[in-house]
Amino acid sequence: MLQGEIDNIQLSWVKLGTQQAVTLLNAGCNDLGGTLMEETISRMAGADHGTRQDPETLRAIAEAAGRPAAERSTDYTTIAPAGIRYRLPA
Repeated sequence: MLQGEIDNIQLSWVKLGTQQAVTLLNAGCNDLGGTLMEETISRMAGADHGTRQDPETLRAIAEAAGRPAAERSTDYTTIAPAGIRYRLPA
């Protein structure tokens, strides 16, 4: 019904966890959201998953769903040549 009207749908791995994130990426969501430094609101409300995820983990979630990973700006413009500009030091 809304195909073509809503371009991007963000899921909340914070509330649902990484396994459900893969499921929702397979179901049509195209925005995994971002990393968190410290999340307390969802945890205080009873969520089990609101902990920090590094960029590599989020890329692995996208890969598990067979989806490309790219860093994007708030207007969904891809950032950097390969869409990835940030990596944590090894």
